Amino acid sequence: MKKIFLLFSLTTISLSGYAELSDPIVIENASIKSISPNGKYAVSQGSSGLRILNFTQGDENSKFEESDYEEYYAGDGNCVSDNGVVVASTPTNPNAQYWKEGKWHSLPAPSYTLSSNHAQGISADGSRICGTLRVAGMGGDEDVLMVVPCIWNAEGNGYGSPIILPHPDYDFSNSVPQYITAIDISADGKVIVGQIRDVCALNYPIIYKENESGEWSYEIPYEYLINPDHLEAVPFPGEGPIMPQFESFMTQEEIDAYNEVYNEYVSSGYQIPCPEYWEFMSPQEIEAYNEAADEYNEKAIAYNKKFYAWADFIYGVANSSPNYAFNQVRISPDGKTIGSTVIVEGDSMDPLTGFPKVENSVWLFDLTSDKIGKYNKDGDININYIANNGVGIGTTSVGTASNSYILQDGNVIDMVTWMNSQAPQYASWMNENMIFTYDKEVFDEKTGNYDIVNTEEVLTGRATSNPDLSIMSLSVQNIWDYMDDGYAYIFDIKGGNGVETVRPATEEMIIYDLSGRKLKNATAPGIYIINGEKKVVR
Repeated sequence: MKKIFLLFSLTTISLSGYAELSDPIVIENASIKSISPNGKYAVSQGSSGLRILNFTQGDENSKFEESDYEEYYAGDGNCVSDNGVVVASTPTNPNAQYWKEGKWHSLPAPSYTLSSNHAQGISADGSRICGTLRVAGMGGDEDVLMVVPCIWNAEGNGYGSPIILPHPDYDFSNSVPQYITAIDISADGKVIVGQIRDVCALNYPIIYKENESGEWSYEIPYEYLINPDHLEAVPFPGEGPIMPQFESFMTQEEIDAYNEVYNEYVSSGYQIPCPEYWEFMSPQEIEAYNEAADEYNEKAIAYNKKFYAWADFIYGVANSSPNYAFNQVRISPDGKTIGSTVIVEGDSMDPLTGFPKVENSVWLFDLTSDKIGKYNKDGDININYIANNGVGIGTTSVGTASNSYILQDGNVIDMVTWMNSQAPQYASWMNENMIFTYDKEVFDEKTGNYDIVNTEEVLTGRATSNPDLSIMSLSVQNIWDYMDDGYAYIFDIKGGNGVETVRPATEEMIIYDLSGRKLKNATAPGIYIINGEKKVVR
């Protein structure tokens, strides 16, 4: 177990309501994926693997707890609880995994499951985990559901056998879907969101709810969006007929004779004539093969008619309904809002690939009403987190100079601007300490080429938070060396009440300008924030 000390004292993360905000914590070589609701734990997942950051042990002993972390992959939902339990999966063990009290443990799985069981999310108190079981492999003669949703409930010092959540047998096209998942879970563990991945890899959300009697049910939220043009459903026709093979009508001696001549053909460098199977078959065998081939052709014509009808239906649905990104679905801790990244083809062409530009946007769905918030930022924004008040956090794609945004009331607010409205000291700190220099590809419309431009700018990276947005982390990817992670910044905003949270108990005036800089006085004309209130000095 290796200790990695932080660049700033962790003792400063606990602030009183009348203390001045401390500098954020800066962690090297980390990328925070999830924060526990109480802000005491965080999970880092990046090129250096999975690490668990423990904020509860004070400055001297604060560390990343590690145990073969390179092999573990954190869940895609809220993957760490208030008591430090982390859920994950690993390719070296078919069972889903959880970290507790310094060790990794396997979650129970039925004997009929295959590899790649996943634990995706955990309730705030750690009493319930949601995830998936792999119940069938790829391929086969029949259409079968390969992945089913489940929960594990706490029992004793561990977790009991998985309970498979209720789910539909068929997708919107009346076909057997590929996967039905459970990805993210509300703080109380009673509402879970997942996805149905249909037979042709279209995804759409599914909600599971537990009632007061402990019974589970499911619903497809905003189901009308899946097939908004009300196209008549055409079921997937299944696997097509199998073409007959010559070998099935030949004796072993005939097959051996064919192979011998074929090997001579290959050895000659393909200079001699290639042998044909029928040359080694009897007239009766050829007749039997031809009968089977005729039967196959009739079946293939009938199958292709059904397949093309199904393909037309699926293509029509895909063009009219949202294309939800796989595994990118989240739920707010209070269980009232879900969100997903939605992928569409843009109107313009990508000059680098020659294909239409792909645009990512974030849709937030209010489960208590019919409201949908759609958020776009230059065609590239992805869902990261949803807070209790329905506020979303989105980020531009990984692998770029990523920036984070607050998604609220139809507005896409860059992180520095939002931070300035909550804690101006932090906004000022970000403008001074989160400036990065890197080479950026810029498309020149005149030349049609991409030029490399050395750029210096503030990057806010990938953001996540706890339910009330009081603890915010920003992880800036190392875009100079993708083999290493960059920096993670932890901001303690304490409820998001702006400069009100830093007002002293005395009558001393705390003054900021609108850019977030702290001032000694406000003598020049202008607008200032004085003790948490906007004041105009004339």
